[in-house]
Amino acid sequence: MHWLDQIARWENEHPLTYCQGSDLIKPQYVIEKIYEITGNDAIITTEVGQHQMWTAQFFKFDRPRTLLTSGGLGTMGFGFPAAIGAQVAFPDKLVIDIAGDGSIQMNIQELCTAVCNNIPVKVAIINNAHLGLPRQWQELFYDKQYTGSCLEGSPDFVKLAEAYGAVGLRAERPEEVEPVLRKAFSIKGPVLMDFQVSAEENVYPIVPPGKSITEMLLTQL
Repeated sequence: MHWLDQIARWENEHPLTYCQGSDLIKPQYVIEKIYEITGNDAIITTEVGQHQMWTAQFFKFDRPRTLLTSGGLGTMGFGFPAAIGAQVAFPDKLVIDIAGDGSIQMNIQELCTAVCNNIPVKVAIINNAHLGLPRQWQELFYDKQYTGSCLEGSPDFVKLAEAYGAVGLRAERPEEVEPVLRKAFSIKGPVLMDFQVSAEENVYPIVPPGKSITEMLLTQL
């Protein structure tokens, strides 16, 4: 179809890109690695925020009914219970909740449900120590007047997982991402992975408030 050809041309002209250096983990890199290691043979759920958008952009879904997300409803905390439900429905599938460090805390107590019922769901926390999307809006459109978006009081997710009786893993450098993922996917029980990523990475494209879709930002202001 003509419009599919046009979209393909746009994708070639303006591909989704990022630069993964040797220091900080980029969130897009984590999601691409999840896609690569699973071979797209997994059910993915998401919470709400930047990680949700990066998942849509960088996990190349080509199988129906393998993404569970709340879409535009903005239901923080959706992903983990959805992942537990998907895992119960498909006990032989790999089910992964790609979460933010803010959204996962909305329903993190459901780790008890996963542990007590031996539900082997995996959670990959894209931990940028912020409510990422509010922080991005405050940066781009409110002159970096940050308020209520920093999550300095978040728990140690590895210790929290262990407190519930689950397995906790952490990656702080790019070279640690793949080993953590492979170890998590090899474990038969619930696993919480804490990927400490670049705090100031932004999602693009984005439509500024009050603007039309033809005025979207494709890159940093």
